[in-house]
Amino acid sequence: VIGMTPNAALVATVLYGWWSNHSYKSALVFAAACSFSGNIAYALALHYDSIHLILLGRTLNGFGSARSINRRFIADTFSKRDRTAASAAFVTAGALGMACGPALAALLSQLTYPLESVLWSVETAPGWIMMCMWAPFLIALVVLFEEPDRTHIFGVKKPTLELTAKNGEDRFLLADVKSSEELELNREPPLWRNVPVMITLLVYFVLKLVLEALMSSSPMLTKFYFEWDAQDTGFFLAFLGLLMFPANMIVARLSHRFEDREIIYYALVAILCSILGIISYIPAKYSVIQYVGFGICIFISTNALEGPNMSLLSKSIPRSWAKGIFNTGFLATEAGTAARSVGDVWITLASHVAGDPGLLNAIFVPMLALVAVSLMLVRRNYGRMVEEDEDDDKS
Repeated sequence: VIGMTPNAALVATVLYGWWSNHSYKSALVFAAACSFSGNIAYALALHYDSIHLILLGRTLNGFGSARSINRRFIADTFSKRDRTAASAAFVTAGALGMACGPALAALLSQLTYPLESVLWSVETAPGWIMMCMWAPFLIALVVLFEEPDRTHIFGVKKPTLELTAKNGEDRFLLADVKSSEELELNREPPLWRNVPVMITLLVYFVLKLVLEALMSSSPMLTKFYFEWDAQDTGFFLAFLGLLMFPANMIVARLSHRFEDREIIYYALVAILCSILGIISYIPAKYSVIQYVGFGICIFISTNALEGPNMSLLSKSIPRSWAKGIFNTGFLATEAGTAARSVGDVWITLASHVAGDPGLLNAIFVPMLALVAVSLMLVRRNYGRMVEEDEDDDKS
């Protein structure tokens, strides 16, 4: 049941990678409609005692994942100067939503529900509330959203046939344009040899892996060490989300003074130091201050890293890839989804191997090694982590 949403999101990412080449609005409307319908199905599943409705709801919510469309929109419509700030704002919104989920669940658990009602209960209430939130968003999207101008990426459409008066011959201009584009594509090195793209994808995978490890393990770790309940953990995660507003405002300002690679490097250093701090060296003396303090540092530094990292990816990806299905949004979303899946599997394995007493170190010590390797790769290839040298006068 849990795996239906990420698996559906993987398929949806490919679909939206193709769809966003033609239209943002229709793709976003479809995604929002899937989320709206999925929450209805999920909320009705208990009433009808149907596992099939649960699976359908989870699948539709997976297809409602529009992260790849949003990232593509930022890459296509914002100038290189403003792209880091826009990416930071997108990360802030995502982090706030991720943190508000547990807080909403904690609040709903405190409500009183009819004893014999299965239509409105603590299990179904989140589905109904999310349906009510998706409905006005869907209406506003249909009424207010306008397709942006992307002629700076795809160019102006040229006629397929031109009849010349001089010799009466038909010239197929589209074939000439296509041939020139194919020659340009053939001159480009393979994507796996593009150092900035590959390193930013690796960094994105690692930061999402660390973030997933922190968020998903938090209920288990806080219950074992501090005897927190679900409400305490929910409010802690909500507090983390609120910290993203000042953090990414700072990132947005720094993006106009420093290069993306500089922010990436120092954010990785911050993540490395934070993981060193959260590890349990003396289990008997592990404190709330240590976990909360360094947990906050991990959350802020990973989310602050995402903005400049996504910005550098969008600036360094070849133009031919930016126009295709395997664009910035697709690559980043696939890397992030894979990281979350690996993180969940790793937590499960760590809990079985190390048990509750050793779970914290079993999760974060391997993460420490991954971040250290990423930091060394960034340092080694620092001079090559630059954007594509292309004109960008889009504002």
